Amino acid sequence: MDLDQLDLNPRIIAAIKKAKLKSIKEVLHFSGPDLQRLTGLSSPDVQYLLSTASSHLRGRSVFTALDLHRLEERFPAQHQRLSLGCPVLDGLLRGGLPLDGITELAGRSSAGKTQLALQLCLAVQFPRQHGGLEAGAVYICTEDAFPSKRLQQLISQQQRLRTDVPGEVVGKIKFGDHIFIEHAADVPRFAVSLTGRPRHPGPGVCRRWGLHCAS
Repeated sequence: MDLDQLDLNPRIIAAIKKAKLKSIKEVLHFSGPDLQRLTGLSSPDVQYLLSTASSHLRGRSVFTALDLHRLEERFPAQHQRLSLGCPVLDGLLRGGLPLDGITELAGRSSAGKTQLALQLCLAVQFPRQHGGLEAGAVYICTEDAFPSKRLQQLISQQQRLRTDVPGEVVGKIKFGDHIFIEHAADVPRFAVSLTGRPRHPGPGVCRRWGLHCAS
């Protein structure tokens, strides 16, 4: 984008061009101190330049939390949530994990991250009326071997843990048949698992197998 489109003092525009910066995006590649050194402009001038350039590229005001909340109310189908199968956690998360993005689980060793990821692999398979998506899941191992024993223990306890779901419904779900295991020891392999090709979008495991949950 042309620098002349910015509402700036001609003195600032001249300093930018003298520094051989040719576009708004190129200006935004530099930090404030770097721009001061390149252009010889004062700190207030540089801060105004960065603010004006970023506002021009953005094109509109930033979405507020209230804007996002209104979008959820207006388009509920696009803002579904996956129940974790735990009323306490679902309550804290306003119904479960949001499906329109990526959720990162962080915690110390033995905090329960793996257990929760395994539970999500099961929760996604429940019928929609019970908080699931009637779909499968992929579990991508990046460190140790897949915890198959823990998964089998969790599957065997589903009728006791999910008392909100009729026993006959739980009994009909073949949990182990709808969890796909991938191993990714490094970042390139992880990218291949998700997208099909490193650094390029493609038919990764979720799209290839019609899955709705990646752990």
